[in-house]
Amino acid sequence: MGIQKKSPSKKAQSDSLGLSPLEHVVIAAGTPQEWRNFGSSDWGSRLDDIVRGASVGGARWITLLPHGGDVLTVAEREEFFKVIGDAVPLGLVGTEHLMRGVWQKSSGLSVIIDPSPQGRIRFAMILESLRADQMGPEDLNESVLATCVMTPADVEPDLVVVFGPPDQLPSSLIWELGYSELVFLDLKWDDLSASHLELAVDDFDRRHRRFGGLDS
Repeated sequence: MGIQKKSPSKKAQSDSLGLSPLEHVVIAAGTPQEWRNFGSSDWGSRLDDIVRGASVGGARWITLLPHGGDVLTVAEREEFFKVIGDAVPLGLVGTEHLMRGVWQKSSGLSVIIDPSPQGRIRFAMILESLRADQMGPEDLNESVLATCVMTPADVEPDLVVVFGPPDQLPSSLIWELGYSELVFLDLKWDDLSASHLELAVDDFDRRHRRFGGLDS
């Protein structure tokens, strides 16, 4: 399933009309170690909060990533997804360190859960996976890489909500910041709530989007 990247003409059109389509929200919060301290009931409540708060703008995709932390082993990652799978119907995409959990709701909204705290390591693993599939440098382009990074989402993030210090970007985010608006909430993982995410979406709705550009 290929990524439909926002073309410059679409960006310019949306920008000039003052439109702020919100299709994909990324949330960066906590560490994999903090996530593993949650039991199934904790995850059920936390994911309900995330959906209620981050979907108020009509997003089709929500991706949850850590702010930072230590990389989980493959066994720890599998155990982590089993805990969440006891809380919500969870599908899995990818394998080993690239495995992601996907909760697809009947409303059409999908929540992607990826405990990868180091975006550079994950990106290197994606490139190695492509090489193992016999894909050469001549076959690589922005669309192919975006598809692999965002999978299974079919659009890049519009909004990244960072739970953490406003002077520190999450180490989990490499590609995702290219055309995204950022909202920083100086709060911890345990403080995340639906109301905080609603405020972040409201902030996004009031912005004049530049799609990674700067005001002239």
